[in-house]
Amino acid sequence: MKKRVFFLLLAAMMMPLAMNAQHNVSVHIDSTINACVSYTWPVDGITYTTSGVHTAIQGDTLYILDLTISPEYNETITTPVQGGCTYTWGDSVYTNAGVHTQTFQSINGCDSTVTITLALTTTASKDYTVTACESYIWKGDTLTTSGTTSYTDTTNVYCDSLLTLNLTIINPEQKNYDTTIVACEKTRFRFSPQSPWTTITQDGYTLTSDAYSQSSTSARNLFHPRTVERCYDSLVTIHFNIKRKSVTNITDRACDSYTYTLNGVDYVYNYSKLDTLTGPKAANGCDSLIVLNLTINKTPEVYITGDLRVTPGSDATLNANSDQNVNYTWSNGQTTESITITNVQGNVDVWLKGKNSSTNCENTAHVTVMANVAIEDVNDDMLNVYPNPTSAQININSTEALKNVSIYNLAGQQVLNAGNANTIDLGNLNNGTYVVRIEMQNGSVSTRTIVLSK
Repeated sequence: MKKRVFFLLLAAMMMPLAMNAQHNVSVHIDSTINACVSYTWPVDGITYTTSGVHTAIQGDTLYILDLTISPEYNETITTPVQGGCTYTWGDSVYTNAGVHTQTFQSINGCDSTVTITLALTTTASKDYTVTACESYIWKGDTLTTSGTTSYTDTTNVYCDSLLTLNLTIINPEQKNYDTTIVACEKTRFRFSPQSPWTTITQDGYTLTSDAYSQSSTSARNLFHPRTVERCYDSLVTIHFNIKRKSVTNITDRACDSYTYTLNGVDYVYNYSKLDTLTGPKAANGCDSLIVLNLTINKTPEVYITGDLRVTPGSDATLNANSDQNVNYTWSNGQTTESITITNVQGNVDVWLKGKNSSTNCENTAHVTVMANVAIEDVNDDMLNVYPNPTSAQININSTEALKNVSIYNLAGQQVLNAGNANTIDLGNLNNGTYVVRIEMQNGSVSTRTIVLSK
C-alpha cells in the first residue's frame, strides 16, 4: 500500500515535467484492477504478473494503473479419502473410487483446483443393541426371544448395508390395579386416554349403592408404565359405588309470601314457584335436595262502607266490600254482605272478616260507628268526594264554598287538616278507612267515609 501511494505521488510530481515538455497534457487514472495470475494493460500492451502501480504517457495523456495480481492454487491430497458406499464432495456425489478433481473459487475470485484420491467400500455395516419388554418389532417382524438378528438393506443402489440387532427380551411381570370410585348420582370414567368415556349412573333419584365393576386388559400399562427396568403386564379393575341423594319434597301454599329457612338463610317467595335447594350433606356424603312446590295467593282487600257517623238513636247500615270473592263474617256473627246496627247512642266497634274459600287467605277490617249530634249532612247532589276507594288523593266537589276539611281515623283522631283545599293528598297515611269532615262557609258540616288502598 505504501508502495502504491509512493508511485501515485511520483506520478503527480512528474506531471509538471510532462507539462513543461508538452503543453496541454491531460491525466487519466484507471480504476483499481484485480486480476488472477496476470493482466495485459491495453494502454501499453504489456502483460504484468505482479501487483504494482504503472504509468504511461501517450500523446498529451498520462495514464496510471493500480494493479493487484492474485495467484491461483492447485492442491493434491495424497492421503486416500474414505467415503463408505458413496462420497459427497461439493455439488457432486461420487459412487466410484479413484482420482477426482474439482475447481473451486477462492476468496479473491481466482480458481483453485483440488485433487483427491477416493476410496469406497461395497458394504456398510451397523450394529444395534436393544432391550425390550415382551416383544420388539424390527424390520416388520415381531421378535419375542433374545438373540442376534442380521438384516441386509438393499435399498441403497450403490452398496448394501448389513444391519445387526443384538436383542434382549424381558418377560413381563403381572401387576394388578384394583380400586373403588365412590360418587353421588353419577360419574364419568375411561380406562385410558384413547378409550371412550363411560357414564356410570342410574335414572332419577332411585340410585342404589350397588357396585359396578369392570376389568380391561386394554388399559394395560396405563397405571404401571413399562420401561426397561419395569416390565409390567397390568390387569385393571374398577369398582364404582354410586350413592343416592336425599330428596325432601315440600308442597305448600301461603298468602302473599312464603319463607323457607335453610342453613340459617331465609328464602322468601312472593309468587308461586317450583324450586330446588341444596341442603347439608347427608350421612352417605351426598347432597340433600329440598324440592319446594309453592303456591302463593294474594290476600283479599276487605273494607267497610256505610253509616259510620249518625245522630244519636239512629240506625247505621254497614256494607262489606272486597276485591275478591270471599265469605264474610261480622263481629256480631252475621255472614251477610250488609248489617244494620239499631239505636246507636255512642261509639260502636265493628269488625269484618273476609275469607277466600279457594285459597284460605283472609283479611279483617275494623270501623267505629259514632253518634254525633253536630252532624248536619248534605246530599250527594250538593257534595261529592271521589274517588272512593282511592289509592292516593281525593277530590271534593261542592256547591257551597269550603271553609275547612279535616281527616279522622276510626278511633276519632284527626290525622290531617287540609284547610279549604278541594284536592287532598293521602299518600302519607296508612291503608284503611277514614272519615272526611267538611265544614262549609255557610256553617253546615258534612262527613264522608273513604277507603285508602295503595
